[in-house]
Amino acid sequence: MCLNNIYKKKRLLLMFIIIFVLSTIIFFFKASYIKLINYYIPWYEAGISREEFIKHKIIPALGQAPVLKETVTPLKKKLGDIHTYYYVNPLQEKVPVIILNNNQNISTQKVVIAIHETNKIGGEEPCGKNIKDEMAYGRALSEKGYIVVCPTLSFTGRRQPINYWDTKQFYENYPNWSALGKDIMEISWLLDSMAISGFDVSNVAVIGHSQGAIYGLFAAALDLRIKTVIANAGFVSFKYDPNPERWSRNKWYKALPKIPSEFTYAEVVAAIAPRNALICNYLQDEILVATYPYDHIKNMIEKYPSIDWLFFSEGHSFPIEVREFAFSWLSQTFISHTKNNHLTK
Repeated sequence: MCLNNIYKKKRLLLMFIIIFVLSTIIFFFKASYIKLINYYIPWYEAGISREEFIKHKIIPALGQAPVLKETVTPLKKKLGDIHTYYYVNPLQEKVPVIILNNNQNISTQKVVIAIHETNKIGGEEPCGKNIKDEMAYGRALSEKGYIVVCPTLSFTGRRQPINYWDTKQFYENYPNWSALGKDIMEISWLLDSMAISGFDVSNVAVIGHSQGAIYGLFAAALDLRIKTVIANAGFVSFKYDPNPERWSRNKWYKALPKIPSEFTYAEVVAAIAPRNALICNYLQDEILVATYPYDHIKNMIEKYPSIDWLFFSEGHSFPIEVREFAFSWLSQTFISHTKNNHLTK
């Protein structure tokens, strides 16, 4: 009887060991399988060229632009305003542009395009026509000797004074395009207009905050004329955003027809290299949620030393200490001289 009890105990112990071993194997196999199916190789580590990545990933996500029959016009000065100009884009839309140059000789100054955030006054904000000095980064750069160009993008300010940032009419007119893609292209159209207005646009810088930072990074990835970009509080993790539907909502501002899942934000930034980029994100950002750099960001920064990606503890802002750091960084990385510049009277 005693031997029989001992045998039963040993058998139970053996069964317990077998179950434990099998459970452990299944657990690690499952974890490895999940890691395997979720493992993502970015384009710059997969032997894919920047051009292929843009053609097959970014362009499809931004949508199909219409066939353009017109070209941009040169910049023309608005009567009665020494700083305000405008050009007509290929869609025959009049685009207001504020240019700050401190009455200096524009043929010897560096050019920075300052892109506005989601606001109601467009390019008037970064150029300083607002009480929010924090957002007047264009004016601050002008005071440091740069030519600063502040366009108003499609869905706000003088271009859309009613129903700010509402994209319903846009998608009725261009169902295969995207609002984000259109304003990214608008930055390139601005460069085209500047070029035929006498600016040397082969080496310009772009700075933007929030939505303006998103525009700036995508524009720099797509347009090689942009040699330097500063993106403040513009972290966009389409794939891991805790509220991803906001990028493709049914009402108000619909950035994209569908949420991108084919690429990461780090890959977009990598498409800028070897040109210069400074990305400033905030760990307490309550609008564009930023998490501490994940592996793709760390690996990308190691691969491309021209990319600087910094994280600060503040919320969605552009505090003075970060602005001064960004301006100092710009002065060290952005080397360009415009030549033979003039504006159409």
